[in-house]
Amino acid sequence: MSRAGLVARSPAMREILEQVRRIAQADATVLITGETGVGKDAVAMAIHAAGPRRPHPFIKIDCPSLPQNLVEAELFGHERGAFTDATVARAGRFEVAGRGTVYLDGVTELPIDSQAKLLRLVEEKRAERLGATTSYPLQARVIASAGAGLESRVRSGEFREDLYHRLRVLPLRLPPLRERRSDIVPLARAFLRDAVARQGRPTVRLLAEADSALERHPWPGNVRELRHVMERAVLTLDPDRNTLAAADLPLELFEDPAQLFEPDASRRPTLAELERRYIEIVLRQVKDNQGEAAKVLGISRKALWEKRRRYGLR
Repeated sequence: MSRAGLVARSPAMREILEQVRRIAQADATVLITGETGVGKDAVAMAIHAAGPRRPHPFIKIDCPSLPQNLVEAELFGHERGAFTDATVARAGRFEVAGRGTVYLDGVTELPIDSQAKLLRLVEEKRAERLGATTSYPLQARVIASAGAGLESRVRSGEFREDLYHRLRVLPLRLPPLRERRSDIVPLARAFLRDAVARQGRPTVRLLAEADSALERHPWPGNVRELRHVMERAVLTLDPDRNTLAAADLPLELFEDPAQLFEPDASRRPTLAELERRYIEIVLRQVKDNQGEAAKVLGISRKALWEKRRRYGLR
């Protein structure tokens, strides 16, 4: 089950997709919360794509990247001469969106002064360019997103409480990937297909042992981390291979080296592959200390150096 690129095998994400369907038709302000990398951007786009504003622009504003001295000019626009570099008048993002959707990603990063003007815009449905004497109507729908620590920022006064309540007319919390493990493998397969297509490779399939390794990982970076893992795996996979095994996945997925040794009927790793991966893990755990690694492995420093040269572990 999916909508606008979202994968939903788990009950939690199936409920999210149902909420997306309802929220898309409601046309009120939405506040999406969740950990970094959990998929807030994809959900915001899905809400826009599923509603009546779909024919109109979807304008994403990355709030943390806005220059502090130009936030209001970017959001609301400016007239010529409003500030030193304003040689021509320019429409703000809300004007450009028209009857579409403005998505404020990382809204908590806006300065307090800008939060006050955003509150006025959301409440009064009007804004004015910097240096202007008249205002213009807000026609766009507003969707905002924030990290998991939003409430603490409200309590500390870093984010206005009145704006918080005004934005969360329709709140939507996205669960982290560790709380919806049945979505991990379908997502991994989707990212694998995308990465393979971009590299112009033949189809590559995940082996069962890789599925198991992916499902065990806690995914602190959530969906974004999973996407990057699959992209890296494809980039480093032997061009002649059409299967992806556990040993082909990045080392950080294996907190316990024993996870590498689970047999899979379709492809068992060779002894050389297991040795190479185990040496990599030990070197990482001892921060590349040659003597300590040799001690853990039960071999001499010279033998370790020879194995590193043989396996290309520089």
